[in-house]
Amino acid sequence: MTIDKEAGRRWRRRIRDVLNSQWNPIGVEGLPDDEYDTYAGKLAAMLRDAASDDDLSAYLHWAETVHMGLPGDTDRLTKVISAIRTVGYMQ
Repeated sequence: MTIDKEAGRRWRRRIRDVLNSQWNPIGVEGLPDDEYDTYAGKLAAMLRDAASDDDLSAYLHWAETVHMGLPGDTDRLTKVISAIRTVGYMQ
């Protein structure tokens, strides 16, 4: 099976765009586009491995509360996971 690297990059960019526009737990406007790239890459890997919404939410909650030391927002996470699912898989 051949992997389309450009399709993978576009897919991760779309995930990153969701994180920048809808997640953004630090709440800073005008962040560099790559601010959440690490999280986008991890989410892409999780999606590739058929992670559940609970798994995705737990990862983002960890990122907010443990990694960034911020209060978590489970209502926002539900919306973000839905938006990420809307992106689809490597389209």
